[in-house]
Amino acid sequence: MQKREGVVIHIPKDIYSKLTFLIGDAEYISNTPVVVYDELRVEFLSDLSKKLLGQQNIRDYPDVVTFAFWCRKSNLLRIMNDQDVDHLRLGLGLAFHISPSNVPVNFAFSLAFGILSGNTCVVRLPSNDHESSNVIVKALSDLLHSSKYIDVDKFIHLIKFERDDHVNQFWMSVADARIVWGGDATVSLMRKYDCKPRSREVVFPDRFSLCAINAEYVLQVTQNELDVICKNLFNDIYIMDQNACSSPQLFAWVGDDKSIIDKAKKKLWTDFSCHVQEVHDLEPIHYMDKYVDACMNAIHNDNVVSIKHENNLLFNIELSHFHDKQQDQRGYFGTIQEVSINTLDELSEIIDDRCQTLTYLGFSKDYLHRFVVDNQLRGIDRIVPMGKSLDMGTIWDGYDIIGHLSRIVHIY
Repeated sequence: MQKREGVVIHIPKDIYSKLTFLIGDAEYISNTPVVVYDELRVEFLSDLSKKLLGQQNIRDYPDVVTFAFWCRKSNLLRIMNDQDVDHLRLGLGLAFHISPSNVPVNFAFSLAFGILSGNTCVVRLPSNDHESSNVIVKALSDLLHSSKYIDVDKFIHLIKFERDDHVNQFWMSVADARIVWGGDATVSLMRKYDCKPRSREVVFPDRFSLCAINAEYVLQVTQNELDVICKNLFNDIYIMDQNACSSPQLFAWVGDDKSIIDKAKKKLWTDFSCHVQEVHDLEPIHYMDKYVDACMNAIHNDNVVSIKHENNLLFNIELSHFHDKQQDQRGYFGTIQEVSINTLDELSEIIDDRCQTLTYLGFSKDYLHRFVVDNQLRGIDRIVPMGKSLDMGTIWDGYDIIGHLSRIVHIY
C-alpha cells in the first residue's frame, strides 16, 4: 500500500525500482492541485513552444511543429477564453497518463492537458523510442532545469516501465484521474485495476474517421484553390501516416451524377498525387505494406471495384458500397478507400459510437448540423474542414478534457 503524507504520495521501493524516470525522478510525488490555466504553467508551455520552434532542424519533425504551434501563448489564451472560467476551478490532484505508441507526440498533448487542468502529471511513455518524442523530452528537461520553473518541475514526471500488473495497480490506486490512450485493449486492461472511488477517467479507445467531399464543389474550384486543398489533404493523410484516430480512412464522394463525381475524382487525385510526389518520401517498407494491404483488399473485400495507385505514394481503393465492417477497414501511408453516395445522409448507415472525426470539403455548417441532428447520429464527435483532422483541441472525443480533469469549487 502507498504511504501518503499530507499531499505527497510515496512510491514504494518495489515499484520505484521498476520505473525509469525520463523527467522528474522522485520517490515522493505531490498531488497538490492548482487552479486551471495557472499563469506560470501557461508561460511554461509558451516557452516550450519557443524552444521547440527555435531548433535548427525542427522542420524535420512536422508532428513536433504541430505541438509547438498549439502551445503558443496566443493559442492557449484563446482556448482559455473559450472555456467557462466564471467558476473557481482546480485540478483533481494526480493525473496518471498512458500514452499510445502509434502517435509519438500524443504524450505531450496529454501532458499539456493535465498541467493546464491544474494537476500533477505522471505520464507513461511507450517503451519504444521515437525521434519526435525524444526532441520534446529533451526540450522539456532543459526548460525544467531553469530556476524560473522550479515550481513546475515537481508537477511533471515522465516515466517508462515494462508491462507489470503490480505497477499499473499502484498508479491506478493513487491517481485522482487516469487518462488512457491506446485503443480498446489498453482501455480494457486499465479498467481491471482498482482505483479511488472519486477518481475520474478519460479514455480514448479505437476510433474510425472519414471524409466527405462535395463533387460539384471540387469541379468549381480554381487551380489556386485546388493547390490549397491538396496541401490540406496532405496534412490529413501523411503527417501521421493515417495512424491517428482522426486520420480519414474512408472518402465519401457526394453527388447524384456519376459523371460529375468521376470528373471531380480525376481533378483532385491527379493534382494531389503530383503534390505528394513533390513533398513526400516513403520508406521502402511502407511501399510494400501498402501493396500488401491493397492485395488483401482485392482478395477479401467483395465491394472493391478497382485499385489505382500513382507512384506507389497514393493507393485509391474504390468501393461499390460500404463494407459490412467498414470501420475495420484501415489503411496507412496513403491508402484510402472511397465510395460514391447520392447524399450525405447515406453515411449514417455506417456511423456509430466508434466514429470520431468527419472532415469535409464543400459543405456548409448548417448542412452538416442538419445531417447530425436529422440522422440522430450516435457517433462523430468532431466535424472539421479538410486539413484540420489532426488539429488537437481540449475538446476531444466528445470530452471537455480540461473540465473533466478539474473540479468546480462553488462559492455562494
